[in-house]
Amino acid sequence: MMGELDPRIQLQGPLNFRDLGGYPTITERRVRLGLVYRADNLAQLTSSDIDRLGGLGLRTVIDLRSSEEVDRLGRFPVDEYPSPLTYAHLSLVEDVVGVHSPGVDDQTYINTRYLHLLERGADAIVASFHLFALPTSYPLVFHCVAGKDRTGLIAALLLDLLGVPDESIARDYQLTDRATKAWFDRMRSTQPQELEVIQQIPAVLFSSNPETILAVLERIRSSAGSIEEWLRAQGIADDEIDSIRNLLLTEQEKQPYC
Repeated sequence: MMGELDPRIQLQGPLNFRDLGGYPTITERRVRLGLVYRADNLAQLTSSDIDRLGGLGLRTVIDLRSSEEVDRLGRFPVDEYPSPLTYAHLSLVEDVVGVHSPGVDDQTYINTRYLHLLERGADAIVASFHLFALPTSYPLVFHCVAGKDRTGLIAALLLDLLGVPDESIARDYQLTDRATKAWFDRMRSTQPQELEVIQQIPAVLFSSNPETILAVLERIRSSAGSIEEWLRAQGIADDEIDSIRNLLLTEQEKQPYC
């Protein structure tokens, strides 16, 4: 069953690198494996990680982090990767955290925060989907710092467009919880100065509550009718939507996954 699978790719640096493929859809198809990956900060790659990722044949890296984060934390080591690769810095938002207003409960804050990411990050989302529509982009990986919020939003929109049901989208989102503790433990021992920065961020931002991603999907549907219609309204063309589906979906029987 899907819930028994582990899509993570074990690396020495990044802790939340995983294949977005394998999920069944409501149209009785399945998301192809080995084409789309989601991840946390890829500036953490070791030389052995780069060798391992070289086996994936990555052709595109989409970096959703802010300019400040790229400057402070570094970026994907394009020059060390064994094959030609396109690095696309598509900052979703520059004000990463936002304001946690007094008297607002944590879940309301994070829900509002995701709507902020959606609205302020529309240009970066559209640019990402333009890349998703190109056969030459694959295999690709998109990432932020923890691989949860910005990466989780893009992953949810893409999976919904492919016809993956909400239950699976929520499960994929929640998988980041498994990496969070290890991420904090490592930071305490290796990057205490970065931990001091992170600890200023509201703790709720590090929880992958399924309610969060489902709430933003529902908000989009209530305003635009569907995620597909929202993407169209942002500038994603019908032929691009068809291309994304043709590239990333396969018949279930051709890809046994359980």
